[in-house]
Amino acid sequence: MKNLTLSLAALTVFVIMITSSCNSSSSKLDKFIGKWTRIEKAKRDTLTIEKEYDAAVVSMGKNKVAAVYDKDKNILKIYFLANTMIVSYVEKTDHIIGPGNSDKTGEYKRVK
Repeated sequence: MKNLTLSLAALTVFVIMITSSCNSSSSKLDKFIGKWTRIEKAKRDTLTIEKEYDAAVVSMGKNKVAAVYDKDKNILKIYFLANTMIVSYVEKTDHIIGPGNSDKTGEYKRVK
């Protein structure tokens, strides 16, 4: 079962990388790149978003997943097996709204 999960994750990343190579919006992806920490003090989840070509790799704790910038909706879509999570960028505050380890969503500030 573990090998199946890893194989599916690798296949998902491969498909995302192939489909995202046609996406020329990498400059807009840059606003998501960096290390982010959750604002709520009781839940200090940390996200790290790194650029990989026109896509991204999101690290949440020990988990790494693939993500693609959706230029039509101005969001980052994180893909993990059959799940899709959304990360949105709030330009006014330079914060992101996205998934957390403790619960479904949270607000994150950039670590400088």
